[in-house]
Amino acid sequence: MASISIRCPTCSATEGVVRNGKSTAGHQRYLCSHCRKTWQISFTYTASQPGTHQKIIDMAMNGVGVPCQCPHYGRWPQHDFTALKKLRPEPVTSRIQPGSDVIVCAEMDEQWGYVGAKSRQRWLFYAYDRMRRTVVAHVFGERTLATLERLLELLSVFDVVVWMTDGWPLYESRLKGKLHVISKRYTQRIERHNLNLRQHLARLGRKSLSFSKSVELNDKVIGHYLNIKHYQ
Repeated sequence: MASISIRCPTCSATEGVVRNGKSTAGHQRYLCSHCRKTWQISFTYTASQPGTHQKIIDMAMNGVGVPCQCPHYGRWPQHDFTALKKLRPEPVTSRIQPGSDVIVCAEMDEQWGYVGAKSRQRWLFYAYDRMRRTVVAHVFGERTLATLERLLELLSVFDVVVWMTDGWPLYESRLKGKLHVISKRYTQRIERHNLNLRQHLARLGRKSLSFSKSVELNDKVIGHYLNIKHYQ
């Protein structure tokens, strides 16, 4: 095999890159003799181009649903779903360190979306640091005490001084004995953030064709948005 002047996309080596046969579509493949990475430069299918997966994710984070993305890149929706299913969002922030950082005011609220039909509601429960203006943790589920308990379990490692919620009775019963303010006035920031979520994520729009068709995609897309905007 003859050596050629092409840079390896993994280790950036320019020497030791050799031809390594062809793909099933007839495109030349290459092999790096240093890291053993194989790749190709030309593609028949547009969506297979390097960087396309990241573009799919970026568009999903900026209000563009899968039905709108497919004509733009000339690909099948399944390719978009595959890219989004590979997301692995964390449920809690890494910006605030438990034990050393204090959360003076934590607002909690729940926001509904739906999967497949409006009768299948999927609720996002999350906590918002009022002073730092960042989301602390989130969970998904039904609008029940069990889902709230899962969120409070994630928040139990943080030192929260004051809790602020609306008048949903389960908040009051579960936060009994803690410094708890019940008022719509003091949950304005998290309510404003709810609007940000609906603006930036097409699948949270209440009148849209971009709603989620599966629980997995719903949770991963919303969770990834919170990760890149608040947790990292």
